[in-house]
Amino acid sequence: MTKVPIWMNKDQREIYFYTFFIILLFLLIFNYSFKDGIPTCNHYMMNTYLYIGLAFTLIGTLCYLGEYYGININFITSMLSFLLTLVLIFAIQMIRTKKNIWLNHLLWLMLIIGFTVMIYPVVSLPEYKPYINQTIMTVVIIFLLMTMVTYVNPAFFESTYKSMMTGLIICLFGIIIVEIINLIYKSVTNNWKYTTFNRVVTYFVILVFTLLIAYDTTELKMKARVCKETNVMRYPNYPLESLSLILDIINLFVRILSLQRN
Repeated sequence: MTKVPIWMNKDQREIYFYTFFIILLFLLIFNYSFKDGIPTCNHYMMNTYLYIGLAFTLIGTLCYLGEYYGININFITSMLSFLLTLVLIFAIQMIRTKKNIWLNHLLWLMLIIGFTVMIYPVVSLPEYKPYINQTIMTVVIIFLLMTMVTYVNPAFFESTYKSMMTGLIICLFGIIIVEIINLIYKSVTNNWKYTTFNRVVTYFVILVFTLLIAYDTTELKMKARVCKETNVMRYPNYPLESLSLILDIINLFVRILSLQRN
């Protein structure tokens, strides 16, 4: 019998599988990330990775449930979700105080749902589905390699952190401007073909977010060294700290998936 790919499998046992890992990650986070009901600096890097793991387990679960129940998300809903995530990202940055621990977690959870709403219409398209597993493996390999590189040569990444982050942020703004212009051009000409220009831009975006994984990891390591539970600005806000790497991984996933499809 031919094995059915996971994205076509409507077996309810898959939902139990995802639920098990969500509960497991919740328990690990509660055990390692909190002490006496407040976040602890102990196991700083591991705790951040637990939140990242929980984020993508939730995204995967929600996408699977969307497929399972045949939910469709239109363009307007995706755009509204995009605008909402921008507001939520700003909000979670602004309220990073110890008094708002649970509000931070609520906003983080809403962000994860918002990311899912934006990703789901892409991963649910039949023409993209054959490439999903391969894309996930590619992103995992990139993430592990860039993480290991920062541990092998931490001095280099810390010494170049400020200059590289400035350059990468400028690159991101440049990419946004170029893609807006390209989108307007395609709308005017009604030519939506995937061109060589699109491919070059995609490769460049992948390079930028690959480097961002390394430097966002370096930033986490620097924050881990100065973390203090009693300091309002230095206490371990794991929902916020995990956000940068979550965004890096999502952007890598979407770009690599589109590249493989086209």
